[in-house]
Amino acid sequence: MSTADLPSGTPTPTATAARRPGRRRALAALAVAATMLALWSGYGPQHVSAASLTTVVAAADATVSSDTPDTNDGTDTALTVRASADPKPEADVYIKFTVSGLTAPPAGASLQIYSNAVSGTGVQLWTAASNWTETGITYHNAPARGATMVADMPNLTAGTWATADVSTVVTGNGTYTFVLTTTSTVSKKFASREVAATPPKLVLNTASAAATVTAASGSGQTAAVGTAFAAPLAATVKDSGGAAVANVPVTFSTPVSGASAAFTGGASAITVNTDASGTATSPALTANATAGTYAVTAASTGAAPASFTLTNGSGGTPTGDVPSTVNAAADATVEADTPDVNDGKDTALTVRAAADPKPEEDAYLKFTVTGLTGPPTSASLQIYSNATSATGVQVWTAGNDWTETGITYNNAPVRGAAPVTDMAHLVESTWASADVGSVVTGNGTYTFVLTTTSTLAKKFASREVAATPPRLVLNAGTGTASPTASASTSASAGPSTTISPTLSPSPTPSPTPSTTATGGTGALSPTGGSGQSAMVGRAFASPLSVKVDGAGSGVTVTFTAPATGATGVFAGGGASATASTDSTGVATSPVLTAGSSSGTYQVIATSSAPSGSAAFSLTNHDPVIAAAGDIACTAGDVPTATACQQQATANLALSLHPDAVLPLGDEQYELGSGSDFATQYGASWGQLAPISFPAPGNHEYGYIGSAIEPTGGTGYFSYFGDAGHPLSPGCTTLCKSWYSYNLGDWHLISLDSQCAVIGGCNPGNPEYQWLLADLNANTRACTLAYWHIPIYSSSQDHQPDMQAIYQLLYTKKADLVLNGHAHFYERFSGQDGAGNADSVNGIPEFIVGTGGRSFFSIRDTPSANSVTRIANTFGVLQLTLSHNAYSFNFVPTNTGGSTDSGSGTCH
Repeated sequence: MSTADLPSGTPTPTATAARRPGRRRALAALAVAATMLALWSGYGPQHVSAASLTTVVAAADATVSSDTPDTNDGTDTALTVRASADPKPEADVYIKFTVSGLTAPPAGASLQIYSNAVSGTGVQLWTAASNWTETGITYHNAPARGATMVADMPNLTAGTWATADVSTVVTGNGTYTFVLTTTSTVSKKFASREVAATPPKLVLNTASAAATVTAASGSGQTAAVGTAFAAPLAATVKDSGGAAVANVPVTFSTPVSGASAAFTGGASAITVNTDASGTATSPALTANATAGTYAVTAASTGAAPASFTLTNGSGGTPTGDVPSTVNAAADATVEADTPDVNDGKDTALTVRAAADPKPEEDAYLKFTVTGLTGPPTSASLQIYSNATSATGVQVWTAGNDWTETGITYNNAPVRGAAPVTDMAHLVESTWASADVGSVVTGNGTYTFVLTTTSTLAKKFASREVAATPPRLVLNAGTGTASPTASASTSASAGPSTTISPTLSPSPTPSPTPSTTATGGTGALSPTGGSGQSAMVGRAFASPLSVKVDGAGSGVTVTFTAPATGATGVFAGGGASATASTDSTGVATSPVLTAGSSSGTYQVIATSSAPSGSAAFSLTNHDPVIAAAGDIACTAGDVPTATACQQQATANLALSLHPDAVLPLGDEQYELGSGSDFATQYGASWGQLAPISFPAPGNHEYGYIGSAIEPTGGTGYFSYFGDAGHPLSPGCTTLCKSWYSYNLGDWHLISLDSQCAVIGGCNPGNPEYQWLLADLNANTRACTLAYWHIPIYSSSQDHQPDMQAIYQLLYTKKADLVLNGHAHFYERFSGQDGAGNADSVNGIPEFIVGTGGRSFFSIRDTPSANSVTRIANTFGVLQLTLSHNAYSFNFVPTNTGGSTDSGSGTCH
């Protein structure tokens, strides 16, 4: 969850106090801002339209909510959009802009808002009258929106700008009001103009209109149905004078039916702004289930659209090529500051350019290809990214004279003189691909080196992560023997080759899907997708596929999940879906999402002509949580049996295959500095960052016992980014650190127990009032809250500061509380806010300060209601959050160590 690289010109949530949330009221912001040409001066002004772009920051913005119809929220730092659904109210957003100083209509205009959430439904954009003020508007007096929707923002990504073309509305100087609504009952949150770094804005192109849009790269690709294309699409926009036009919206659109593809998030159309070179690059694109060739268009106002030709191959390429996968035989990161240390067994590969104090880090990958009888028709290198980055990595070749357990920075083979290719765009939790067909020309051993020009670390899954190891995907043409398949995914240092008959990119690390179903009858035989497991409410990694014997294309197959109990839901919301066979007789289901109930069940595929059926076994599992606090030592501290065991606990947490990780504060000692977070926490628990939901501790703020060295939490807030403080997007110091989210039937709440720093934890204080509103709005059956410092423990390491919050949670019938701070494991039976035993409505409290830093002693006389205490043991609490119930298991790092397990029900 570290801050991702952002495109040039995008404000980054880092570093300066001036970027903290706060009101920016300079009236000059109402006028057209200075041109953004200076932002790109480093790229060479000869190639960018001069003085073509101006930015207008919102003059006013506010959320209006139907449940508080006479309340004004104009000074909030977040804008919220939500459709009404009892008990949640409708919430709409009003944004006003004042444009002045134009001497002619703009060639283009786009509205840009900074999203704090991910959404596939997005928001709709309307106009309204401008007779309102930021400090006066309410739900009751807000002007009515227009009858016609201006634009749709269908896909939102957290920590990025959402863009809509408003050229039909903004035609010159004047005041313009836009209204944001949604059809979704899930809240969409955006930064308001009170967040100085990322206020809503209009970007106006005041140069001549775009004269040409051309397809720069990505056309002519082929991908097997259901798999990602190797490269994104890139379109270049130039004005009538031939100069590149930066920061104008380009909309990529795929066909709405037949052979087509979907962008990241499932959208058939997406809008991207051009960069400083006038190039707009699409997100990753995935072929749908229908084979065929089709066109994707790229359009910008004032120019004819460009066209890209793409082909969905049926089980391979249109020429009959058969894709095969070769997993890495060895991989390792080498690091300049530890030049003689081997990191070959790490679960993450890290790539970073040197910038004091951060060292250079490169990744080496080795593949052994066997079984080919001729050159492959294509070869791509695929690595599973744990971060989002616009700078990406470069791919080089090197000698093969190294081993996974022996390679270091000092003895690593020298890379080639020039990079083979570039992975320019990385997206968290997706596969990054690069064409290495010029290198992989037959059987043999191949080494690739990954480097980057960016000082921000790029992290990828290593081959020690069995579900998503680095891999080569080879197309061996029909009539050419494919490499021999093997079911092994060895983590040993010696060569191992794993080859599967189909390529199935996984959206999240999960157990490798089995391609064996429970059986078929008649003309149907299952070919893939059975044996998978997915968390309730999440999509399965692979679709279901079945072959109809003797059939070509056009045979209808119906996939049917159970009507009740544990089941799945196909794209579109139904328990059944149909698909047609392709030219090879294979039918592939739409995306299947696990339902709300856990359990194992069968999905049946049937066809009537010819007649037959096939059964697929699938499992919905309840959310699994891994939690611990008090984790990583300061750089330079040496691991011992009693201290600095953060790597051991991180490896343990990874082995539990959690769906979410809860770091319970004091993630990084002693002062939570940015450099220590990057090198210590990042190298251990950072492997779990994509699924981590942290809470801050006292060390993150510089409060160490009676010693106080205030840090404002800058290291913590910068490392975790907006994902760790979504209510304060872009903030890096003294941020609003509390937030909530849902997993399955559970509502989870991360809180901050450093009450003296955050303005108090009592009624009337910000965190308390937010929690009260959050609990009132919650509709989930069960609630888990967590923070760092407990109010009860069998040591001196507890404080009463969170007493009022504990009482509020008790009153609202919360079910579990997790804490850290005390460096041992302890479990309390249900208690009320005053610490009295209550077996009916009381909240069990778990203290899990066992993340690796060190041990604390436990008093001889334990606290009241303390059920279990485990001292001198590092470990992780594993929680399974079921429907109206939970189970727990404290797992120690040492074999034979003490454990604690049990279960409970929700209130």
